[in-house]
Amino acid sequence: MVNENFAFGVDLSRYNTSPDGKVQVDFDRIAAHQPKVAFIAMRAGISWGYEDPWFSRYFAEAGRIGRARLAYHVLYPGESAQAQMDNFCRILGNADLARTPLALDLELDHGYSPARITATTAEACRILRERTGRTPILYSRAGWVDQYLRVAELPPVHWWLAQYRWTRPYPLTTPEQACPPALPRGVSDWLIHQTAARGASIGADAAHYMDYNRWHGSEADLAAFIGETPETVFCPLDQQVCPVHSRI
Repeated sequence: MVNENFAFGVDLSRYNTSPDGKVQVDFDRIAAHQPKVAFIAMRAGISWGYEDPWFSRYFAEAGRIGRARLAYHVLYPGESAQAQMDNFCRILGNADLARTPLALDLELDHGYSPARITATTAEACRILRERTGRTPILYSRAGWVDQYLRVAELPPVHWWLAQYRWTRPYPLTTPEQACPPALPRGVSDWLIHQTAARGASIGADAAHYMDYNRWHGSEADLAAFIGETPETVFCPLDQQVCPVHSRI
């Protein structure tokens, strides 16, 4: 399907800022870009101890220019899901989790079995659902999911799936792959398609390439999803029922 029918977005991590911090992402250039960058996904951290050094700035700047914000965290399958989600929520701080969809980045198997990878993923999803009232998003690609996950054993999730066109040699950029992405076995729908890993960098001169994404719907559909009303959840730290616990 023609990608212009779907809202356009990018995702960022520390690699989009120079190592010395002198060349930073210019969010005003992102705001002025056409097609409109409607949403920005940002890496919060990795596992139980790492925080992306530029997440806080990216998150604040994306909010300043009025773009929908998503946060993602790289999951290590052999580590405690609880500790990893504690780290994720610590990094998020006082972010409004009722309006910030959260995603888990699933790309690493570290030699563990599908049973262990599935169990860690399922537990991390359960924790995020309990703390936010929102259905979590899983980022991966069909081939990895088919090899390392037991989809039928996962709780309800949304899918952010990568599939690209054949890569052009450096320094050429690679156009977006047309939607939809290939779906893993047992998955019937997708929320986000990462359409390029070597798109032209937008406002990030420290990086030659940038990841591109398409939302499965229009900008209005994206806004409706972001504004999804979370379920009432029990807040274990406050010992009361609250609409969302956003300060872990």
